[in-house]
Amino acid sequence: MKIDKNSLLDYGILVLMAVLFLLVFAYGTSPLFIDNYGISDSAIFLLIGKGITAGYIPYVDLFDHKGPVMFFIEALGWSIWPNRFGNFLVQWFFMAANLVLIFRMGRLFLAKKWCWIPVVFFLLILAATFEGGNLTEEYSLPLLFLPLYLATKYFKLEPLGKAKHPPIYALVYGICFTLILFIRLNNSVFIGAIVLVVMIQLLVNQSFRNFFDNALTFLSGSFFVCSLVAIYFLANHAFGDMIYGTFLFNLKYAGGMSGISTPEEFVKFGYAITPVIFSFSVGIYYLLKKVSKEIAWLLITGSLITFFSLLLGGVFYHYFILTAPCFVLAIILLIELYLKDGKMLIQENYHVMLVGVLALLLITVGSYLNFADQTVWEMIEEQPNNSYYEDAMTIKNLIPADDLDSVLGYSVPAGWFLKADITPCYKYFTMQEWWGRYDPQVLVDTNKRLENNPPKWIVLNNDPQQNQTLYAVLGKKYELITKDTVISLYHLKSD
Repeated sequence: MKIDKNSLLDYGILVLMAVLFLLVFAYGTSPLFIDNYGISDSAIFLLIGKGITAGYIPYVDLFDHKGPVMFFIEALGWSIWPNRFGNFLVQWFFMAANLVLIFRMGRLFLAKKWCWIPVVFFLLILAATFEGGNLTEEYSLPLLFLPLYLATKYFKLEPLGKAKHPPIYALVYGICFTLILFIRLNNSVFIGAIVLVVMIQLLVNQSFRNFFDNALTFLSGSFFVCSLVAIYFLANHAFGDMIYGTFLFNLKYAGGMSGISTPEEFVKFGYAITPVIFSFSVGIYYLLKKVSKEIAWLLITGSLITFFSLLLGGVFYHYFILTAPCFVLAIILLIELYLKDGKMLIQENYHVMLVGVLALLLITVGSYLNFADQTVWEMIEEQPNNSYYEDAMTIKNLIPADDLDSVLGYSVPAGWFLKADITPCYKYFTMQEWWGRYDPQVLVDTNKRLENNPPKWIVLNNDPQQNQTLYAVLGKKYELITKDTVISLYHLKSD
């Protein structure tokens, strides 16, 4: 593929846009935000990544219920440059990849000057849902956009009915699907929609040999990633722990979640899901216009599967980052229709549906501009939390340096440990009661550790805890050293 100077300039602008966006919105890693590690999930990921670089094993030494690829990405950041900045550089790479893929996908349908529009819409979605960044959805995006780009390239540029779907594309689908599977299971479902549409297209065209070639290469890509993950954990005698943390715990987590159950949550969900409703409507409109039924079905299927996967989860804004692939493709297709038919669109059949599509676009843009505005004001008002950092360092300074490897946290945010530069001495180091709601064995194991092998120091969240065994152990074996507005510090009594 030949890249001219103008293309290099375009890519340079996209890379610059990526870093400027992250400097403002990725407050969990951005160098503009000092002593800040983002929301709780981001801080957990950073802490586990830091632990891996120091020889800790995920799930055995430090636990969270996300996939190991997420932690390896975090460890890569710490290896490049410790203490957040390396992670920021990794985010920059991922974000630049997103923007380049969106731009390239736009070029399949549009003249270059129009391809900047879906890029801007994409950044709007992220501005409203990013929540400080360094989250699983963010790192999943390039692995979603790459298969989407390849599938649309196949459907757009190849003569349908005669084309052979390149097995190398299926290999990429398999690798991306499995990488996301080992980041966060729910994030991978959009690739399932892509694979489903390609499979049906091949079967309808009776391309049976091509179908089996693609199935084999998809499985080969998936097997390759699974093998690498399995080798690492088998070598570290932690394969069962990885399976539990990545899959089995999440089955319990999904079974225990109530989903969206209150009127307030339904309203919030209704606003946040509008990009997918819009993309679904564009897919229907594109199908009725008979431009490309395969691309239309790709957008329809992807929108539906994204909608229902988000419906089954909670209403956390960063979940809705996953609406971006469908929304971006819908924007591209709508621009294509406008450039192709112009004013004729409103005069032809389905003009009522066109009005509905445009109305949904306005609702989506309005909702997300409002969300983005709220995000910016929250950043201005709440970030960074300097007093929290100072209090963490005050408590740390009370712990002798030789004892820093024997500090257990209970319901203490992972960011506290990052700020204090302490690695917890037990795998369940935060959110014990939240995790214990879905698997009581978390609290059972934590209590056994407290009773049978008590750490020298415990940092405890001052909010009331449900675990009464914890308070019994504290009363019997520990003395209160100090407390601030958030954290209490306890020391193991001498025998």
